[in-house]
Amino acid sequence: MNEIDRIANQINVQVKGFYIDNDVVVKAIRYLKRDGKIVFKRLDTGEEYLEDYKGSALFRKRIFIIGEVAKMVGRTVGTIRKCETSGLLPAANRFQYSNNNYRYYTFDDIRNIESFFNSRKVGRPLKDRVYSRRDLSNKLREAKKGIL
Repeated sequence: MNEIDRIANQINVQVKGFYIDNDVVVKAIRYLKRDGKIVFKRLDTGEEYLEDYKGSALFRKRIFIIGEVAKMVGRTVGTIRKCETSGLLPAANRFQYSNNNYRYYTFDDIRNIESFFNSRKVGRPLKDRVYSRRDLSNKLREAKKGIL
């Protein structure tokens, strides 16, 4: 594979994904490098259309599914889901695709998730209940009594 093909493949991988265009979720299917256009598919109607690659305002509206977000913030998908269901993170927006309900996040959402995980202290539990030192020592005493 020569250098130009490698760069074209990188662009193609970067282009593929989901976007929001006028409150409709669309999927970038492929990049037509000869024409400098991208093939998009509307998820609500299934209609395909072309958009110029250069100067496309659509790229400012990129959205990410939960697997992509997990890789970006260095956590697992399960951790992000658990934080959402427990109320530590706000619930994600959703869209329907291939009979599945996908969570999606914007750049701002990803920044908020990243700052949440970066602000956590090491060892701080994700649960709502944080035990005091006295509670922990009582639990330890009870556990020792049960073992001995």
